[in-house]
Amino acid sequence: MKTAGWSTTRVARQIDRSECAVRRCWEQWTRDGTHVRRTGSGATRKTTRREDRRIVRQASLAEANLQSKSPVRVLPLTPKLRLRLQWCHARATGNATDWQNVVFSDELRFDLGTDYNRVQVWIRPGERYNSTHVVARHTTRTAGLMVWGAITYASLSTLIVVRGTLTGQRYVDDILRPHLGPFPNGLPGVSFQQDNARPHTARVAQDFLCYV
Repeated sequence: MKTAGWSTTRVARQIDRSECAVRRCWEQWTRDGTHVRRTGSGATRKTTRREDRRIVRQASLAEANLQSKSPVRVLPLTPKLRLRLQWCHARATGNATDWQNVVFSDELRFDLGTDYNRVQVWIRPGERYNSTHVVARHTTRTAGLMVWGAITYASLSTLIVVRGTLTGQRYVDDILRPHLGPFPNGLPGVSFQQDNARPHTARVAQDFLCYV
């Protein structure tokens, strides 16, 4: 901290020790290269040897411009996701020609209700449950509409309305067989991209795609 330009007062406040203790420890380190207290009579020790080492260690880390941070938490990648990541990395610098044979598809559900729960309020600490900041909302599922679509570099598929629950079998019968087959015709070596939604990973859907 001292090497980073912190004042003695600020360091003392940060580690909850007296300014005198911090000043003595730092002066000894800059003079002798050690934080070990010399034996002999004197004032009662204000810091432990462990705290002395901590002061020196933090000063060294600050000098190296290092800060203590919690590691970023990420989800572990499954083998299938690793393959998809490798596929993306291999095409990160691709040009228009490279992307002409790739088909992307996705489903999206539109909520037809009026309760979107996207109201923002400014509150102070401890006021989260104040009655003036509470918005009543429905807990049951509101009416909605799901659609499926696909795109390539130069074309769009028909937008398909998905009625009811989309299962793996319905994904094949209602979407893949009647719409995906005709859509990418004329694209040799086409690569079909979809996410890991449950209907997509169902065995019936995977088996169908193997023979498309």
